[in-house]
Amino acid sequence: MLGKELMPHQERERLYVKPTGWHQKFYQDKPLYNRAHLIAYQFSGENNNLKNLMTGTASMNDPGMNVHEIEIGNYIRKTGHHVRYRVTPYFKGEELVARGVQMEAQSIEDEQISFNLFIYNVQKGIQIDYKTGYSQKE
Repeated sequence: MLGKELMPHQERERLYVKPTGWHQKFYQDKPLYNRAHLIAYQFSGENNNLKNLMTGTASMNDPGMNVHEIEIGNYIRKTGHHVRYRVTPYFKGEELVARGVQMEAQSIEDEQISFNLFIYNVQKGIQIDYKTGYSQKE
């Protein structure tokens, strides 16, 4: 249950942990992977918690998840209301990198926020081995 009372009031520390399948590679001088928070830092203050981080492509993280996280964060700050929220990574078998995440949100005091969507963990032009996290150009 997200609300103003959970939002952090301090600056975020640098991320340093390596989630499963973390094999960073740069394509056209841009990193393939981000350490993607399942529950965004702005909602919880959780930062280097391996249970809340996954290996996510740059495009899955932003704009993918970030667009919806910004919407929820702005709504909570503006209204002071609460949002029931869940983000579930989808792994196939023993793979180390998730195929994507299911994001679910529902505002409690009104109907302004309501979605259930899936964001794929892909990057255009890059082939990802989800079992290991290694990648190559297509």
